[in-house]
Amino acid sequence: MTSHVRIRPDALSKVATAKGLRSRYALAKALGVSQSTVGRVLDGEQWPGNEFIAATINGLDIPFDTVFEVTVGEIASTHERTGVVG
Repeated sequence: MTSHVRIRPDALSKVATAKGLRSRYALAKALGVSQSTVGRVLDGEQWPGNEFIAATINGLDIPFDTVFEVTVGEIASTHERTGVVG
């Protein structure tokens, strides 16, 4: 059975806006990751990897389940078919 961590972009957007981070650039800078990584994760082109998850939790000082969810046993996604990993 396959499990993945998914980001909830709407929730992350609300948290970022509440913290004064009004652009992907500002969010990337606050997290210490590249703007392209933020874009790929938020656009669903890449699963959030461990570093992105840790940076989000620590950089925004939020609990895991505020913006992430774990999915189990779902049908192969675009990420799995293309081999894109985060």
